[in-house]
Amino acid sequence: MESALAAIAFGPDKTRVERYSALLEEKLGAGDVAAIQAAVEHLTGEDMPQATARKVLAAFAPRAREVLKGGAFEEVAEACVKRIHGQGLAASLEEADGILRTALFEHHKAAGRFTEAAHALAGIALESSGRAWETPVAKATALAEHYVKVAECFLVEDETVEAEAYVTKAMGFMGDVVDKYLWLRYKATHAKVLDANRKFLDAAWIYYELSQTPASLITAGDLLILLGKAATCCILGKASPQRDRILGALFKDERLGSLETVEGFATHGTVLTKMHMKQILRRAELRAFEEGLMEHQKALMADGLTFPQRAVIEHNMAAAIKVYENIRFAELGPLLEIGEAKAEQIAARMITEGRLSGYIDQIDGVLHFVDDRDALRNWDERIIELCVKVNKACEDVGALAPAP
Repeated sequence: MESALAAIAFGPDKTRVERYSALLEEKLGAGDVAAIQAAVEHLTGEDMPQATARKVLAAFAPRAREVLKGGAFEEVAEACVKRIHGQGLAASLEEADGILRTALFEHHKAAGRFTEAAHALAGIALESSGRAWETPVAKATALAEHYVKVAECFLVEDETVEAEAYVTKAMGFMGDVVDKYLWLRYKATHAKVLDANRKFLDAAWIYYELSQTPASLITAGDLLILLGKAATCCILGKASPQRDRILGALFKDERLGSLETVEGFATHGTVLTKMHMKQILRRAELRAFEEGLMEHQKALMADGLTFPQRAVIEHNMAAAIKVYENIRFAELGPLLEIGEAKAEQIAARMITEGRLSGYIDQIDGVLHFVDDRDALRNWDERIIELCVKVNKACEDVGALAPAP
């Protein structure tokens, strides 16, 4: 192989590209991986004119994917891209590098090696590429799709830090993208990253937006699953005005009751409704809700609570303001189904973060709630709530013992 390459190198300049290409084609047909790697090392050597290497390798790259199969292709392609980057020739041999990396991406993805696929595709430096784009929209679309593909692969392997980095890169180009399907892929990937990074309320809102996509773009079943994911993240989010707004939007959605028919979301509608109505949630309801959660959604935190446990406890703490003006921690602990000290700790944190209106009397061990809403409106709301409950009681009595 060395003598054949040397003969071409010292031969006529006019036929050099054709002779190198013919030699590579011969070795591809024979499946001679070692000879191909030797030829690539020769073509990327310091004494080789870059114009020659560029033409030969640009023709070789697509043929390698067509001719070589399985492990042979992977070995050759990996060696080629490593050599190109190791020699600092990525910019000069951009076309060949891009073709081989894209082919490696598809190869690894088909084999279920999503991290390797992501790294292969991420190595293509599209932003610094010298290629010409037809329009700014075409450039933005190509770059955004490239970064979304990388993020999607990282997410399959739960590598959320890397996925977030590429979603952020895609975000910079989405403003010029008009492709509706690419927008949906970007939003879904962004929501998954936020969910995986425990930014549940931000994820909930994006999932809910996706669940309202026209049925012509997403099937009705998938829209319902997206609604369920929005409900999950909303329930897991910290008790706050932001969560109250999302709860309100989800509670008003006509499809909420249909979640009972979707696997993994059977109890979500009930839990979400209770949260919206500021009703106390019990441990049995929490256990049923937890069954449909993913591992990262029920991970144990530093305070010894899981995310769903903390969400329910904080909700119950905030819901207590509708029943109590003040309460001793000795009574609040059993109500929340936690210890007295833990109840005081959570209340203190929520007050400090501005998520609970009240103050703590540590001497007497009492939590005082402060309803900072307008007093007259508060009074009206209580009257309305009482009337609704009375009407409901009358209806229930009428249903059980109808008038003769």
